[in-house]
This record gives sequence, C-alpha cells and structure tokens, in this order.
Amino acid sequence: MQIFLVFLFYILKKAKFLPFVISLTSIFLLFQKFDMYLIGYNGVHIVSDSISFYFILTNILCTFIVSIQLIRFYKLNTNFFVSLTHVILNFLFISNDLFNIYVLLETLTILIVLLILSGEKFEHKLVGLKYIFASAVAMNIYLFGVGIHYFKTGSFDIQNVSGISEFLMKSALISKAGIFLFGLWLPEVHSNAETETSALLSGVYTQSVLYPLIRLGIGSEFYFLGVLTFFFGAIFALFSKDLKKLLAFSTMSQLGIILLNPLFAPFYVLAHGVSKTLLFLSTRFVERNLEKERTYSIFLFLAIFISFLSISGFSFTLGGYLKEQMIDSKILSVFISLFSSLYFGKTLPKKLKFEKNHFFLLFFLISLILIYPIFISLKSLVLVPIGMLIGKLFFSKINFEFTFTTELILTFMIFSIGIFSLFGVI
Repeated sequence: MQIFLVFLFYILKKAKFLPFVISLTSIFLLFQKFDMYLIGYNGVHIVSDSISFYFILTNILCTFIVSIQLIRFYKLNTNFFVSLTHVILNFLFISNDLFNIYVLLETLTILIVLLILSGEKFEHKLVGLKYIFASAVAMNIYLFGVGIHYFKTGSFDIQNVSGISEFLMKSALISKAGIFLFGLWLPEVHSNAETETSALLSGVYTQSVLYPLIRLGIGSEFYFLGVLTFFFGAIFALFSKDLKKLLAFSTMSQLGIILLNPLFAPFYVLAHGVSKTLLFLSTRFVERNLEKERTYSIFLFLAIFISFLSISGFSFTLGGYLKEQMIDSKILSVFISLFSSLYFGKTLPKKLKFEKNHFFLLFFLISLILIYPIFISLKSLVLVPIGMLIGKLFFSKINFEFTFTTELILTFMIFSIGIFSLFGVI
C-alpha cells in the first residue's frame, strides 16, 4: 500500500509532502507483532518483535524530521527516493530471511546512490561511485556466505548460521555499516552528499545494516572491534576541518559503541539516529569550515546542543542513560564521554543570535525527545563540560582535511577482513 502511494504521488508530481505522509503511515507497523512465513513453510520469513520496533521507530522519526526540511527545500526526485527508501527500510526491519535481506540491502544501495546523484555538484557523482564500489564488494561477500549457508542447510532462514558462512556475512555487514577500517567509505559519502541525504544516511540507513548483524548475533568478539571503531572515529572527528566530515566520523565512533552491548543496541540506534539527523540537517544553516567564525541562531543552537549532549553521554539525556547501561567498564565510559565532548566543544560557535524562525524552533522542540530527566550521573556532569572546554580552547585550532580514495577504501576493506579473521575478531 505504501509503495502504491509513493508511485501515485510521484506520477501526479505531488510529492512535496510525500515523505511526511509516508512516515506517518508507518506508525501502524509499530503495533504489529508476528512471526510467519510467506508463500508457505520455508518461504520468506518475516518477524516483528522488540528489535524490529526500535528500528522501525527510528526510521519513522528520522524520516519525519528530514521530511520537514524537504518541505522547505522541495525537490521532486529527492522526495520520491526518500519516501521509497523509507518503505524499503520498513521491509528490511521485519525480514528474517538471508536472501531477502540481500535483495533489500541492494535495493537500498540503488536508492541511496540515486539520492546522492540527485545532487547538482560534480562531487556528488564521485562520491556516488565510491559508494557503489564499496557496497558491491561488501554485498558480493555477503552473497557468498548466503550461498554456502543454503548449500549446507537448504534454508535461507537467518537462524543457526555458523562457520564460514557466518564469517563472510558478518564481514560484509561490518563493511556495509562503516565499522573501523572496513568502512572508510562512510566519512566520504556522508560528508559529501546533500544535507538531507547525509541526515538520512547517518540517522537510519547506516544503522539499518546493524539489524541483520544483530539477528546473526553480536558476540563478545565484537567488543574489541567496537572499542577500536569508537576511538578511530572520535580521533578523526576531533581533528576534522569540515563540520559534516566531523559528524560523519562521529557516526562511525557511535557505531562502535553499539557493538559493545547488543542488548541495548536497538534502543541506542533510536537515540543516535534522532541526534545525528538533527545535527546533519543543521549543517545547511551554519558554516561548515570550522576554521571560520560561526554564528548560530539560538533555537538551532539549542537543538544542536541537546543532540551533542546526548551523543556525549551527558546527564538528563537519553543517549547518556543508554551509554551508562551499555558500557560496563568505568574507565572506558570515562574515555568515551571525554572524547565525544572534545569534538563537541570544537564545534561550539563564538556568537549566538536571536531570530524569529519557526523552523529552528521546531528543530529545538523535536530535540526534546532526547531529554531523559531521570538519568543523573555526577561523572558526566564533570567530564562533558571539561571536554567541551578543552575542545573549544585547544582543538578548534587544529584542523586537517581527510580524504580517502576509492582504491584506499577497497584495499582497507579487504585487508581488514583478512587481518581480523586471523585473530578471530569476526
């Protein structure tokens, strides 16, 4: 039904409010609970449970937030592809079938590339090609794993995957998700795409690949990889010159946190998705070059401030509460809060201005979703402000431009799969 609405509105060229409408019509999925096979036994297995709930809710909220900005900056093709991407993501989040997941991920790849190519700049074309190459390598590895599993079991069901097939599929999904050296495509694509596309990529799409990874099972062997991913992303974010690239590396670091505790992973996907969607959308209205003086509108700044506080693990925020539940090591928790707040401080503006902009006020009101007053941590009340101050005073003056070529991205992807497999990390 949703696909029919998407194509109908597109054909009629009435797609201005399409993403907004489609995101609202997905709410009914949140109340559906089922575990069934389509086309009889051993057919396509679909499941709607607590894991599906949080991923679908993230998809709804992030698409809804992006749709508000798309109404203001309307482009027919962009609205159409965003709406179609939303629907396909919903299908992915109820799928429990390995081959169906492959088809849906490849469909999403095409839609994301079309979204990237809908940008008018030449750099959008280049980054689209980078993503195509990286995704093609990852998904071919995944398909080999699916083939081996089907040969051994005669089933595409995601349950009881083991051996070489499990290794191949997890390696592919890690690469597709933008984890550590497996996914150097992530900062390139997220930072160089259109603002709304970047928001959708970071808020929903990149995290969506974690859904089949969680279904396959995130074991203790991913803990070390998660820690490496966090520090790798956070350090590059800390030295980035471009605001969007900083946010892209921040996304990579937050994906590392999700790998630390699969129990709370779906819930953290929601908190991070809303935060990063708001942050990427804000880059349309502020200076991206962190070396230049920046002035923020007060309500836009408040939305950015709350989103960054949540990512940094500050008290009174949903992200802070979830980090406290997910990270069992006190030392690691201290470093995660400190590093996250360091690059947060780096982005702070020098001036604030008040303007009667209802659009920015709406952003601020949406950011209140991230407020969680029940959570109070003395550690975060001290660490986060100190980190912000250090980031503003010292690291705001240290800026580098990081760029990865297609050859480097693919080389590190294959190299990482080989090296990490030797140590049993994946």
